[in-house]
Amino acid sequence: MTTAPAERTAAPTAPPSRNPGNVHGRMTALTLFSPVRLKWRPVQKVAFWLGKYVPLAQTHILQFDFIHYVRWTVFRDFPYDGPPQPKRDRLNYPYLFFESNFDGPWQHYIDAFAYCIPGDIRFVWGRGINFPGPPPAEPLKRWIAENSREGGTYYQAFPNTGVKEVKGALAVRDGLRRLVVESKGLSPEEFKAAYERFLHEVQHGL
Repeated sequence: MTTAPAERTAAPTAPPSRNPGNVHGRMTALTLFSPVRLKWRPVQKVAFWLGKYVPLAQTHILQFDFIHYVRWTVFRDFPYDGPPQPKRDRLNYPYLFFESNFDGPWQHYIDAFAYCIPGDIRFVWGRGINFPGPPPAEPLKRWIAENSREGGTYYQAFPNTGVKEVKGALAVRDGLRRLVVESKGLSPEEFKAAYERFLHEVQHGL
């Protein structure tokens, strides 16, 4: 007497992982809402004015090669579209709306901010409610996790291309254009020397 082979039971499959809406390829977006104390608002206005018009203030944020985009906005009043909206909506506090996208996990991004430009961070968020002034970075990361919002949709045209790669490609393009202009009328030996100088100048972008 033979026994029929037991039916093979399919192994349970794990539910598909849900990619967060603020990650696309190598890129991560960070959206942060944090209330601002009213008496600190004039200081923020000065900080944002410096960031817009003073080159030294801009170099502090632009020194990081993993940042694609960054913007700060302060708002308190919601847009009023008229009826049937009953009245204008106004928050109890102004809120700082921070947007950025960058290469890699946001935790690395915050590490760089906390240890490289802690004064800038305290100047912008320093009187936000429950804000932990860096360094160290870990309390700041917890504060950001509590106040950040996951995006519903995040699009990046080149999600696997980092800032360094883009800068390198632009440097190669500009150098090649100069070589084309400067090489007109050069002898073969002079062109060889000019081409080797070009390769030396743009080798980090190749």
